[in-house]
Amino acid sequence: MTVAFEQLEAEAFKLDRNEQLILSQKLLVNALFKEETDIEKAMYDEVERRVAAYHASPVTIPGEKALDDILAGLRH
Repeated sequence: MTVAFEQLEAEAFKLDRNEQLILSQKLLVNALFKEETDIEKAMYDEVERRVAAYHASPVTIPGEKALDDILAGLRH
């Protein structure tokens, strides 16, 4: 963590319990409803694309075999 974070955290711990609860609620609401950045949106879009491709594929490889293939490729 950054020094600024550690300082902010130390100050937050000095608050009384009620103030800590109010602050934590505000932080949580802000984090949950904050707009996605372009990078986050691109990541979520890519995940959705890959999941859709997986479900559309008639052929799947068992996870154990896929892992064995990957490890075999790394050994060479």
